[in-house]
Amino acid sequence: MKLFGDGRIALRDDPRMAERLDWGQRRRSLPDPEAILVPRDGDPRCEPWVCPPWFDPSAGVEALRRRQRGGAWTYLATPSGVERELHAMASPRPAGGWSVGVIGLGRVGGVAATTLASLPVRQSGVRELVLFDVDAANLERWRLELGSIGLWRGRGALPSVRVASPETMFAECDAVLFVATQTVPPLGVQGEVRLVQLAPNRAILRTCLDHAVVAGFGGLFLVVSDPVDWLAQAAFVDSNTDARGGFTGAGLPPERIAGLGLGVMWARALAAARAAGCETRVRARGAAFGPHSVDVIAFDDLVDADPELSAAMTESARRCNYHVRSQGFLPYVGPGVSSVGLTLPRLLAGREAPAAAFLDGIFFGAPTRLDWGAHPTPHRLGSAVWPAVADLHARLRRQAPDLGLAPGLLAF
Repeated sequence: MKLFGDGRIALRDDPRMAERLDWGQRRRSLPDPEAILVPRDGDPRCEPWVCPPWFDPSAGVEALRRRQRGGAWTYLATPSGVERELHAMASPRPAGGWSVGVIGLGRVGGVAATTLASLPVRQSGVRELVLFDVDAANLERWRLELGSIGLWRGRGALPSVRVASPETMFAECDAVLFVATQTVPPLGVQGEVRLVQLAPNRAILRTCLDHAVVAGFGGLFLVVSDPVDWLAQAAFVDSNTDARGGFTGAGLPPERIAGLGLGVMWARALAAARAAGCETRVRARGAAFGPHSVDVIAFDDLVDADPELSAAMTESARRCNYHVRSQGFLPYVGPGVSSVGLTLPRLLAGREAPAAAFLDGIFFGAPTRLDWGAHPTPHRLGSAVWPAVADLHARLRRQAPDLGLAPGLLAF
């Protein structure tokens, strides 16, 4: 067995990739690598490019309930973007916490940044917040506001706050939150208000992706703007598509992208469980699946779901934002706190959290864990849960081509 690379990771018996990376044979005097990776065959349009041992990339949607055992870290050698990913994976971990960039300081972005700025570094894992907004006055306002958050005595530290351009952000940050939006549908608009934001927000996203490519960004790209799941999909598709619509594999790896929108849907579903007097049990056994939209589904128990309570939780998750709008207000506090402020620290710590991760060609909301990349965590799913989850995934996968977001249809 030959190992290549002198960083935190090593490649096993793959001299071709080692040559592409300019990695020599690993010196015996070095400590054991944190992970040894082996190449695998697969489709980079539909599978994660780098996978931990417990995640089976070939299982498709079955990965939601099938944990791989006795495996190894694996990677796809075909996409050129995996070279940048492996270099980033071999680099030292962020020292003293993560540097997190926030692009867009509107309602949701402002609340999310406020929540993260209020959490001690030892709790959130975020050592600094790097801010950007196209409105210079608004950017300065948030720099001053977040800089005015402080602790009373004690030894704990809050994240530092600074301003930077997107170019600098992608060059220096470990993770970037995309919270920018062109416009938010005003009060009084009927029906689903998220999908109509896809085209304008996708245009903003493309500009950010250009900066990421120029900077050689190897960090996490986290989408918060609506429609969350489809914009996460767009980040993968658009960064890996050439002018003719062909798949390049030179952009962002799918597992280094995640959508942060499911947290608030779970919180809204949990409100129904709280009203029923069973919040503690549901928090321990339940979960939500699917997009940050009216298609989301929630269950009180993943193994033995109660149909009535699960239906009430699903309805609460789907309708809460409409109820807030009917009162004359835009719903942004819950998303900023639940989907970002309370979710991001768990993800950065490697703990399970509700998020959208890449699963069989699309970004799908589910219990997710960050193990280098973001991957859905397998669970035992009962007879009332699994068919509904699998059907929802299939319906969303069929919808992707109509939105121009199906990487599996691109030539490779």
